[in-house]
Amino acid sequence: MTAASEKLPYWPAAMDLKSAAAYCGVCVETFQKVCPVKPLQFTQSTRGARYLRQRLDEWLVSIDPNKQTAPPKRSLVEQLYGGAGEVRRA
Repeated sequence: MTAASEKLPYWPAAMDLKSAAAYCGVCVETFQKVCPVKPLQFTQSTRGARYLRQRLDEWLVSIDPNKQTAPPKRSLVEQLYGGAGEVRRA
């Protein structure tokens, strides 16, 4: 592991409310107001509720205003030669 990756937090596959809010980068109150993801109930208590990281990721991607609706257009040279820039010589 690198020094940078050792500083990153570990996010489990199923998180409690506080961890899920932190994972999404908002406070618990905001998370409860805006997040449509419903928690799984592992136990009957309120402490048994867990949010799946995969569902949180899907929700976050769905609200991304920067997502592309179509693949980027390729120039004529890229279409003809399959490259991403200069034409390669044989």
